[in-house]
Amino acid sequence: MIWEALFKGSIIVGFTQGVMTLMDKVMAEEILPHRIYNTADAARLLSMDRSDVINLLRSKEIKGRLVDGNYRIMGSAILEYISR
Repeated sequence: MIWEALFKGSIIVGFTQGVMTLMDKVMAEEILPHRIYNTADAARLLSMDRSDVINLLRSKEIKGRLVDGNYRIMGSAILEYISR
């Protein structure tokens, strides 16, 4: 009975540690200057809606390229926008 409780407790601790590690990775995602992002990724990194990112691209506030109907944005362009 004690072993069973310890086993269940260790499973809960392991699961919690895994969730915390995953959350740390998601919350502290670094914008890589040489990586190419799509509008959904850029929106997540900038904490805004995808439509807002598209409007910024169309108004040329963020540099990006239209490739086969989808925008592609360099990480350096996102960092440049943030630094303004």
